[in-house]
Amino acid sequence: MKGLLFPIYREIVLGGHLLALGTASIAYTSAILMNRSPTLDLLFMAYLFSYGAYTINRSVEIDQDALANPTRTKYLQRRRRYLPGLVVTCFGLGYALAALRNLPFFTALLVPLLLSLMYSVGSKKLKPIIGVKKLKERLFVKNIVISFGWALIPILVGLYFQEITPILLLFAPYVFLRLMVNTIFFDVRDKDGDSKFGIRTLPTVYGLRTSFAAMTVVDILSMVYTIALVASNMMPMYMAFALFLPAYSALYRWFASKPNADMNTLCDTVADGEYVIWGPLMHLGRI
Repeated sequence: MKGLLFPIYREIVLGGHLLALGTASIAYTSAILMNRSPTLDLLFMAYLFSYGAYTINRSVEIDQDALANPTRTKYLQRRRRYLPGLVVTCFGLGYALAALRNLPFFTALLVPLLLSLMYSVGSKKLKPIIGVKKLKERLFVKNIVISFGWALIPILVGLYFQEITPILLLFAPYVFLRLMVNTIFFDVRDKDGDSKFGIRTLPTVYGLRTSFAAMTVVDILSMVYTIALVASNMMPMYMAFALFLPAYSALYRWFASKPNADMNTLCDTVADGEYVIWGPLMHLGRI
């Protein structure tokens, strides 16, 4: 049994499927917050666009990634030639499904693609504006861009249903805060590789202590934000279940602070796994 499950686990985690499932889970959460039934094509599109964006990043940074995560790099090297085709397939199918839904939804989905390209591939036109070719090369910009991209999920779900409700607008900042913790934590894991390639991140510029303190502050902000929304009846009571998530991230950061911590597992499985449980957690809260 172990011999069968381990390859599946590796493909889910190292292949990028866990993160894509997390995106679908946030889309699911957004739908139930607005009292809509999540449809299969909505969840499938969330998966496709996330997996496509992930694949762009991995195909462009596969050599740089070798320093931070050699296991994943070795795993993806075997399919490197197929990654561009996989990107085209994911986005092509995703946009085809979006076009069948409605035009505003289809048009808005161009934003995540543009962010992915500017983040991973870059453009010379960005240099006069922000001083770097790629968004990820600017201090704090990469964290903000990734978090903003994920915070668009509730808005995109609203456009899918052609109804952007106040609750979706309030949920978006919560998604942003939770992703800020994740991006900083990944920067901690990638510190050595980012330093070698001259990428300025919170850990490379200000050190690990400041980075862990910043994550704690953002965790507290997300907790206070959740409590305020639930207490003021701007969010349903079951949103209080989301208070478990800052505790979850605090726990994996505690493990990360230990000597010889397995940062690859903590990042790629535990930290990214947080988003997969959002949907089930909110569903449980509604029961």
